[in-house]
Amino acid sequence: MKIGLYCGRYAGEVKDKNIEYIGVDKGVEFLLQQDIHPILAIGDMDSLSQEELLDDLKIQRYSSIKDDTDTALALQYVFSKGYDEVDIYGVTQGRMDHFIAVMCLLEQYQDKHIVIYDQWNKIQVLQAGQHHIAKEGYHYFSVFAFDESVISLKECHYPLEQYTLKRDNPLCVSNQMNEDRAIIETTQSLLFIQSI
Repeated sequence: MKIGLYCGRYAGEVKDKNIEYIGVDKGVEFLLQQDIHPILAIGDMDSLSQEELLDDLKIQRYSSIKDDTDTALALQYVFSKGYDEVDIYGVTQGRMDHFIAVMCLLEQYQDKHIVIYDQWNKIQVLQAGQHHIAKEGYHYFSVFAFDESVISLKECHYPLEQYTLKRDNPLCVSNQMNEDRAIIETTQSLLFIQSI
């Protein structure tokens, strides 16, 4: 099952209007601006500009003094409800510490299909195996290792064959697809970023 989360920074229009969305803190406002009625508002609501926006919504409110970010709490909620695919918006701009926290969540939930979108990027985890990745209007792609991984990159400007990519190696940044797709093979999960 798939759901969307819109968090506290504006990240453009949602890509899929055929799924339900949860507003995470100020993300409630960004969803309502797109005529999307969230099924839930979740978070401490400390960045919401108008409290009355919550009047007709189901709310799961937390104290601002807590051990998890609003995004972490929202992911815990959706996974507890049986969702295994999540589109996330509004987490890539603003405070860098919050963005790094989201990258930690991507690594933590590698077994789920989480895709992060903003106006310029699409970020996801690729599990071990072979992946045929469509261009989808993105110009560049980059690959980063969570753990040491043997990778092959095909149908791209900078191909690799059975290359050992380590976590601290930025070699695979800013590649480009030859046509409308690339083929990525990996022995371990990878962080995969497509950019305009």
